Amino acid sequence: MKLFSPSSRSLTRDAIKVVSLRRLLAPALGALLVLNLGVFVGGVWVGRGLSPAQPPLAEVEAVPSAEDRFAIDRVGVLVGRLKSLESDVLALGKMLGEHKKLTREVSSLDPALLPALVPDKRGGAGQGGVLLPPQGCSGESLQGQAPSLADLPRTEEATRCLRSVLDGLLESVAKRNAALMTIPSRRPVVAQARFGSAFGNRVDPFNRHLAFHSGVDFSIHTGAAVLAAAGGRVRFAGRNGGYGKLLEIDHGNGLVTRYAHLSRMDVRKGEVVTPGQRIGAVGSTGRSTGPHLHFEVLRHGRFVDPQRFLALGEMERDADAVALD
Repeated sequence: MKLFSPSSRSLTRDAIKVVSLRRLLAPALGALLVLNLGVFVGGVWVGRGLSPAQPPLAEVEAVPSAEDRFAIDRVGVLVGRLKSLESDVLALGKMLGEHKKLTREVSSLDPALLPALVPDKRGGAGQGGVLLPPQGCSGESLQGQAPSLADLPRTEEATRCLRSVLDGLLESVAKRNAALMTIPSRRPVVAQARFGSAFGNRVDPFNRHLAFHSGVDFSIHTGAAVLAAAGGRVRFAGRNGGYGKLLEIDHGNGLVTRYAHLSRMDVRKGEVVTPGQRIGAVGSTGRSTGPHLHFEVLRHGRFVDPQRFLALGEMERDADAVALD
């Protein structure tokens, strides 16, 4: 007789199980690592929230104080002023070069024209005083001393003084050059023109009697450019009897130039012209025997010889057109 049935033996065998330690150790270690990593990350996050990060010591020491920032700003402004002074000194040197050239040109024409550019300040109220040397902008000497922030106010004062002196020089030279540029020393026609009738008495081309010629003539074809002999303002532009189409330019200092017998006028009354600017074209309008430019210079309302102002010595003489108007 069987004590156990097959089904009972089967149940007994199924209830017996073998536990493996290796299989349990691997998941436990993984869980422990994950837990430790979570605790570390959480601690770091909590610590950053409680104590903000401090900048490095070098950065803290590099931040300038308010006083240092103010001094740096003043030095920056001073450097900018010095750069501006340097630029203006170069401009003044260029203007002085132009002034020297203009003075040389005018002196070669007529040195008597130069004194009129400088106002005569003699006379008037009495003046006097102790003769002392002029003062400059250098201030106290700093040679042999180490510069410091304490010297900054003196340097700024010297810079302002230099700016004032330089501005005065620039204005003075600019005015002087402008006055020199108003002297009619440029030829009023292109280089291809030839010199015709001169200033003074001559035989009139119409009645063959002795007559006064109030300017000089330049022989050239109709339509050739007529140029302003100097800078100034147009005070007349239109027809005027024997002059035909006439332009008058007032240059200041009592000087006026006239351009007669034009075929065309390119400027109008009231316009400001620059030296050498095209103002019209050669023609034969008015009392004229052929195309040419009649050029006059008046000083304080009196006719003067234009050759005093124009360098015409090397200009070719037109023997066939010595009397054109």
